[in-house]
Amino acid sequence: MDDNSHNIKGTVDEEIWDVIYYALAIANCYNIDVEKVIKEKEKINRMKYNSEIMFEENR
Repeated sequence: MDDNSHNIKGTVDEEIWDVIYYALAIANCYNIDVEKVIKEKEKINRMKYNSEIMFEENR
């Protein structure tokens, strides 16, 4: 790692990356289309929580 790199060792950033990494690895094992599931789950959550917050694509 060069001197200009952000060291995330022992930070919340590192833990969040671990969660994301393992979630994607599990999705890969089960051939889950994560992009499709995100869109579907967002629709469910908007109805469930009566939210107008929209998932932004191509941002």
